[in-house]
Parts: sequence; structure tokens; C-alpha cells
Amino acid sequence: MLKASAGKPFQVELAATPTTGYAWELAAAPDGVQLLGSHFTPPTSAVPGAGGTQVFELQAARPGHLSLQFVLKRSWEPEPARRETVEVEVG
Repeated sequence: MLKASAGKPFQVELAATPTTGYAWELAAAPDGVQLLGSHFTPPTSAVPGAGGTQVFELQAARPGHLSLQFVLKRSWEPEPARRETVEVEVG
């Protein structure tokens, strides 16, 4: 479980390999949660096809427990290949 402070940005990191066409998306932001942006951090190894990390920067307006839903999908496919729930405790 991640810990965050209300009103301050926090990050969620998910393993990703965008060369496959798959990318993580925030399925829906709960009330009071703002997606500030996202970026991909490449792997440190030079191995072709190695995965990296997709980083989401978010901010919660108030304290409480959040369940953030992410989906891994290709932009042209309607159904996600995978779903991930990240629990966050905002103080």
C-alpha cells in the first residue's frame, strides 16, 4: 500500500514495455484525485525489448483510502490485457 499526503503529488509506478504496443491507463480517477501526468522511464539495461516503468503522478485533495484502477491495453483494442489495483492511504 502506498502512502501519500493530501494536497501533495505522489507517484504510482507500474512495470511496462511500450514497444509491445501496450500502455497503462488510469481507468477512472476517484473523486478528489487528479492525474497530473505520466511518463515512461526506460530500463537501465541495454537489452533490446527490456521493459521499463510507467510513472503516474497524481494528487489527492483529501485524506482517506483510495483504490486506483489501472488497465494495460493497446490503444486500438477495446478490452484491456490486464488490470491492476493500487491501494493508497492518504493522510
